[in-house]
Amino acid sequence: MKERQLLFSNELILEDNRCMKLNYSLLVTNKEEGQGEPYYGISITRYLDNTVEAEEVEGISYSREAVVSMIRKLYRNEVTPISMIEIVDELVTAAG
Repeated sequence: MKERQLLFSNELILEDNRCMKLNYSLLVTNKEEGQGEPYYGISITRYLDNTVEAEEVEGISYSREAVVSMIRKLYRNEVTPISMIEIVDELVTAAG
């Protein structure tokens, strides 16, 4: 079972004065009840005009703190879904 917890949200005004919203969420995936610890992933959702774009990476780590730290970095750097997977890959490699 997968749960999504919104941790951070950015609203940015683009050069053409449109507003883009970015939501950064922690994904919590539990195995069947009572079977092992949960593992954590990341989801970023972008809202612009009438379009929604989302990307997620499941199962990054069993450490909630490590994944929340990654999400905080993505939020601070205003990372969008389109570049998220490459950046998360770099963060995981650097942490390993």
